[in-house]
Amino acid sequence: MEELKQKIIDNLKEVYDPEIPINVYDLGLIYEINVKTSGNVNILMSLTSPTCPTAEYIKTMVEDAVKSTEGVKEVDVELTFDPMWTPDRVSEEAKEELGLVENNDENIGITNMFQNNRESSVESICFNCAATDDKFPVFPCKYKGEETFICSKCLSKFT
Repeated sequence: MEELKQKIIDNLKEVYDPEIPINVYDLGLIYEINVKTSGNVNILMSLTSPTCPTAEYIKTMVEDAVKSTEGVKEVDVELTFDPMWTPDRVSEEAKEELGLVENNDENIGITNMFQNNRESSVESICFNCAATDDKFPVFPCKYKGEETFICSKCLSKFT
């Protein structure tokens, strides 16, 4: 069972949130992976926001990734927002790889994330945590083809 679960995790690490360059597993969207002896798998997952415009897309990608795992017969993916996703769920590996650091009294701060892709910036206020920044990182949304800004404090996405 543990071997199959690890194969599922490996496949989930190939599924990326279309607006944040972190896979769904390391982003902390996968809350539970329950593998039954029958080969049936139940996935409990969340999204970074209940209003995520790519919710069905991400859910389908997760389902397809798990189904493609040898030994898996049936997959049930359930979305939950209890508890709500928070940036502290991002794995240490993803934080290190993307240059995410912890600031003293703040949540996660972004130092190097998107610097190579930064084509523009915006002076704005994050609607989620009210952080102000004159240069929110810009990431082109793969799903809709529009620019998405990401709060450097709480990782919330906005366009």
